[in-house]
Amino acid sequence: MSVIDLENVGKKYLPGPIHALSGVSLDVQEGEVVTLLGPSGCGKTTTLRLIAGFESPDEGTIRIRSLAVSGNGAWTPPENRGVGMLFQDYALFPHLRVGENVMFGLHHRPKSERAAQAKKVLDLLDLSHHFDRYPHELSGGQQQRVALARAIAPEPVVVLMDEPFSNLDAHLRDNVRDEVVASLRSAGITCILVSHDQRDALAVSDRIAVMNQGRIEQIGTPMDIYKQPESIFVATFVGRTNLLQGLIQGGNGCVLTDFGSFCQVDRASLPDGVPVMVAVRPEGFELSEDGALKGAITSTTYTGNNIEAEVEVPTEAGGQRALTVHLPTNQAYTCGDRVSLALVSDYASIVRNSCQTLSLNSPDSE
Repeated sequence: MSVIDLENVGKKYLPGPIHALSGVSLDVQEGEVVTLLGPSGCGKTTTLRLIAGFESPDEGTIRIRSLAVSGNGAWTPPENRGVGMLFQDYALFPHLRVGENVMFGLHHRPKSERAAQAKKVLDLLDLSHHFDRYPHELSGGQQQRVALARAIAPEPVVVLMDEPFSNLDAHLRDNVRDEVVASLRSAGITCILVSHDQRDALAVSDRIAVMNQGRIEQIGTPMDIYKQPESIFVATFVGRTNLLQGLIQGGNGCVLTDFGSFCQVDRASLPDGVPVMVAVRPEGFELSEDGALKGAITSTTYTGNNIEAEVEVPTEAGGQRALTVHLPTNQAYTCGDRVSLALVSDYASIVRNSCQTLSLNSPDSE
């Protein structure tokens, strides 16, 4: 069942002709965790504010459970939308105890029910034993969960979270993030999360909407977004990638690139001769004695899980091209070492809506 539905939503801030949002359409299903992912200024927070009712769209319609709440003359104030909001700075009242903070959003319920509901939600988040403590007596992660408890206590239709983990220390971030999202899932709560951190988005989302310059460039599962980017922006913003110019090559189902023919790439049903870009993730190359790509390591970075290396590989046109590759950590590498690389097809894909038209033999292709 659709919980949130945005249809061709647009928003412009004056003065100036630039649209903060343009033609944004998004459908969020019951119980989904959907992340709006993108760089600063791409429109993701504006989208969240429009759903919450803090602002109204200039174009399009926003529906919550099929009821129009914004656009085309409709307007429902924020307090009547059934939306819970979790802010970046938590916004806990320092003079109120944990239980009182959670009960603050329950003023519409009978007083006799408020404490019971607050304890129920705090128990869900493993915080019931902190009911009578003040926010300053809690850790950052605990404060985050109290803020979430306050957001979900009124049993909203959807919880909106704006960069909720950015204030946490690195060693707490992943644990708190996973605990918060696990709690939402166990309660069956629909969530829209705003983030510029691709690690958060890939780790917790059912689907990701990648935004750029006020538009949604691609919507899909984390695996779809990572392995099958549909634009150069998505390919380069979400994770590291190598972009290789190519031409769909006839007869043998291959793509002709600067490094020769790649025949393990899904051609996306494109006809022969179409110029494309091939996106290959760093883990899309593996060491192989029979590998067609042979080059020299120019730099290495140890990341813990792998060694990220830059490898200079000759191109078909006689130039050199640096590729970013992930190498195993079971041996040491130094600059100048020669390696042979083979393509792993699962991590190479056609960027379907690429508009590049450069010839493979032009100087700019090197």
